[in-house]
Parts: sequence; structure tokens; C-alpha cells
Amino acid sequence: MTDETYPAAGTNSRSHLGAGSRITGELSFPGTVELPGYVKGRVDASAIVIEQAGEVDGELHAASVAIKGRFQGQIIGGKVALHASARVTGDVTYESLSIETGAQVEGVCRRRPYSGGAKPVDQARGSSVE
Repeated sequence: MTDETYPAAGTNSRSHLGAGSRITGELSFPGTVELPGYVKGRVDASAIVIEQAGEVDGELHAASVAIKGRFQGQIIGGKVALHASARVTGDVTYESLSIETGAQVEGVCRRRPYSGGAKPVDQARGSSVE
């Protein structure tokens, strides 16, 4: 879900949390992260994809965000794409936004330039597995 406008940091860096995973905390990934499991907390990456089976409750910060599953909380992104299967509740701050027919969105959407100012996460203290 990355493009030339918002290139992923770390050449072709890709992370994937397995289906059925349950993660709580502040997570930071170089490049793209795919989330088919459950995450509660903050996720920072160059690109975030919540897969159809995925669910996130918290904050997303990325130049590119694609939601196919469920999200509740706050999104701060550059290019944000809500697919037909997306179920989003919360605030969406975006530079560009696309919403496919069938997506459910409840909340406030605001257009603002994406600054890319993701705060660093202390991995030793920032994330834990439930």
C-alpha cells in the first residue's frame, strides 16, 4: 500500500504479525507492517495494513494506511484507504483519503498535510504480548 508519494523507510522492509496474534503496547516498524491479528495501542510505521481479519484499537501513524478490517481510535496518515470491508470508528486525519463503497465510517475526518513526525518508541518498554 505504499507508493512513490510516500515511500516506505528501509528498503522493502516488511513486517507481518500472524493471524490470531494479540499485541498490546506501542509498536514501531520500519517500512510496512501487515496486521491480521488484534492490536491495542499505538502503531508507527511507514505503511500500515489492517487485514480483513485484523482489528486495531488505538492510534495509527503512517504515511500510508490501508484498512480492510476493524479500527477504533485515531488515524494520522498521509494516504489513507478504507476498503469495502473496513469498519472504522474514530478520528481520521489524512492528506488523501479514499473510501470504497461498503466501508463503514463513524467519526470525524480532517484533511491536513502529513508531517511524518512519528515519535520513536522504546522497544524495551513499548510493546508487550498478551
